[in-house]
Amino acid sequence: MHETRLSTAGPFDGEGVLRYLAGHAIPGVEFADAKRYRRVVRLDSGGHTSLLVRLDGPEGIKVLIDEPAPKVPIPDEPVPAAPVPGSPDPKDVLARVRQLANLDADSTTIDAHLSADAALAQRVQANPGIRVPGTLDPQEQLFRTLIGQQISISAARTVLGALVKKLCGESGQFPTAEQIAARGQEVLRGPKARIATILTVAQALASGELTISRSHNVEELTERLTAFAGIGPWTAGYVAMRVLGAPDVLLSTDTVLLKGAAALGLPSTPRGIADYGQRWAPYRSYAGLHLWRAAQSSR
Repeated sequence: MHETRLSTAGPFDGEGVLRYLAGHAIPGVEFADAKRYRRVVRLDSGGHTSLLVRLDGPEGIKVLIDEPAPKVPIPDEPVPAAPVPGSPDPKDVLARVRQLANLDADSTTIDAHLSADAALAQRVQANPGIRVPGTLDPQEQLFRTLIGQQISISAARTVLGALVKKLCGESGQFPTAEQIAARGQEVLRGPKARIATILTVAQALASGELTISRSHNVEELTERLTAFAGIGPWTAGYVAMRVLGAPDVLLSTDTVLLKGAAALGLPSTPRGIADYGQRWAPYRSYAGLHLWRAAQSSR
């Protein structure tokens, strides 16, 4: 087992990151609450390892790699998988975790910039150090986003859980592009056009026609994704936020974001919030998170 503490400059809303991950967790793959996040991670070598992330004070997290299975299973939590022969590269896994928790964000600068707008000042004061959650696996994030288009988070979790169980059994792993291309048709449900997009993207990833990685910039990633029928600006923008950690993406057509804007007395049409949000650049992704939270708190 490898244990490391990763630090960040405060303020750090680590609980907010973990709550976000918990809200999107796939049954059988992930478990998260406001203090911890557990899952199996696929390695670049083709193997896999178990991962546990825990908050460790106001400005850090503790990461356990190759964590052994607990003697007494915890209800609703995936049991850590036995690692494949050979040790994972801790540097690679830790780099992914840093991106997952957005530990390198300059929260002091971001919060000060957004607080200059009176409409957001109270939200920032109530939620200091808000971070844009990243991802451990770019391809997985793309599929999660495609499957979650135009349906609720709860419905997306159900579909993703069924996909995992059908293609990967109880392994705790998310399917590869090759597995989805070969057998996704058996389990995917919903509009035929959406299923066709998912399968086409899976085939493109499996063949190497499409690559998606953190080395791309926002413009390049957007161009690659929107070249596929069924992928529009919202999907490309959300993937850029999660995969690249893009700090300046405002999802102006997002219905929840628009509800948050309305709750704060801001323009609540796509064009209106896009125009108003110009003042939040270059940190519009973080402003969008504040709007999402405003929508949740106004229910």
